[in-house]
Amino acid sequence: MKFSAAAVVSAAAVVSGAALEKHSVVYQISDFTADCIPHSSQCLYEFGVFQPGTMQTTPIPCKAMVPGGIDGKLPNVEYGACEKSSRTFNVVRDAKGLAFSVQAPVSPHTNTTGVYHIPNKDLVMSDGSNAAVQSYAGPKNFDLEYVV
Repeated sequence: MKFSAAAVVSAAAVVSGAALEKHSVVYQISDFTADCIPHSSQCLYEFGVFQPGTMQTTPIPCKAMVPGGIDGKLPNVEYGACEKSSRTFNVVRDAKGLAFSVQAPVSPHTNTTGVYHIPNKDLVMSDGSNAAVQSYAGPKNFDLEYVV
């Protein structure tokens, strides 16, 4: 049976696409915490990020101390830093919770980005003596899915 080069390349592309669909986890997050500090105007996001399928052997620490909102809720973060790494992270509040993403440059015009949505049910308000503050109460470890 003879196959044309185009047919073989086309079949390989379909198989490759299927493999990408099955392996959509681009980053794994560990020890994730996010808290607004009582008696302070600051909020802290902190976690480790690991990229499976690479030569990385341990999670890279990331954190951002950012000004909290007057409502005590966890604020947005733009380009939070990861230690000794070109990776950064963003947090953007939306109606359903927080959109959390980690990105790393692959080229001057391309990033590898993974996302995870933190639902409102994982964000809790606690009443302090001076003010109510928000913190994250969801899973400490979770995966970020690849975004094209």
